[in-house]
Amino acid sequence: MKLQQLRFFEAVCKHNLNVTAASKALFTSQPGVSRQVRMFEDELGVPLFKRQGKSLVSLTTAGEEVLLRVRRALKEVENIAAVSKELSQVKQGQLNISTTHTQARYVLPAVIKSFHERFPDVKVNLHQGTSKQNIQSIRNGETDFTIASGGIEDDKQLVKIDCFKWQRYVVVPKNHELANKTNLTLEELSKQPLIVYLYNDQESSSLVKAFRKAKLDFQIVFTARDSDVIKTYVRSGLGVGIIASMAFEAGVDDDLVALETKDILPLCSTWIAFQPSLYLRQFMHDFIGLFAPHVSKNQVQDAIDRENAVVDPQRESLPIHSMWHI
Repeated sequence: MKLQQLRFFEAVCKHNLNVTAASKALFTSQPGVSRQVRMFEDELGVPLFKRQGKSLVSLTTAGEEVLLRVRRALKEVENIAAVSKELSQVKQGQLNISTTHTQARYVLPAVIKSFHERFPDVKVNLHQGTSKQNIQSIRNGETDFTIASGGIEDDKQLVKIDCFKWQRYVVVPKNHELANKTNLTLEELSKQPLIVYLYNDQESSSLVKAFRKAKLDFQIVFTARDSDVIKTYVRSGLGVGIIASMAFEAGVDDDLVALETKDILPLCSTWIAFQPSLYLRQFMHDFIGLFAPHVSKNQVQDAIDRENAVVDPQRESLPIHSMWHI
């Protein structure tokens, strides 16, 4: 088994089983990639792909298991190089972060500014997407950390640090019938056309679950991943917006009214998640400390140790619970 075979197999999987795309990304020939992948399968003695003729259709069950371990192995290879960099160039490198628009726009600017002042020679690459896309970027090895909100506590095989909790705000124009409400009820909210974040209309969303639990009908008329887009459509009169509390800006959103929901909707969590195989350089620890000052380096290491100590790949990991509640 060769390291090249692992890299070629992972590249094919990363490029949606497109051997041509994988070979271009690897700067090598398509036949060479196909040959190395076949040799890898022959050595393992099990098929890793389901095929139709010469086309790869999907991973087999064995292929899915092997891919998980191949990515861990390749990450460890990166870690070996990272150890030497840590010793020789402690304050140089790159930090790749995937996150949502809300975190990138409203939470991270001050954190990244402080981080840059401390580590001016570390380049930060910020990738924006939905929480699902961001989790996948971690699994694909494209980013080091993902900063996400919502139910990723149920996601398997990641170290997850619960950094802080926040409430949703209901935002309406100043002339809206709800604008003067001091104690908004869930029933009153359910009667309004709702504008919410992408995926908050799914049955798995805590917002939908709250309405279902109260046995209330509701109507979601528009979804968007961007808080600013939601506020724009609220201003247009399309409906009532539900956004993260940190996305409401004094001075910028003075034409809108923000209503608290902590008594009628569950609080949301913001997490930092990463692969347990990631070698955390000192500047990565410092970033976590800047983002969540209450989380110590020892707590992070304990979370990593718990994740790595569990042999069963189907288990659920234990997060560090938040010490910051709104």
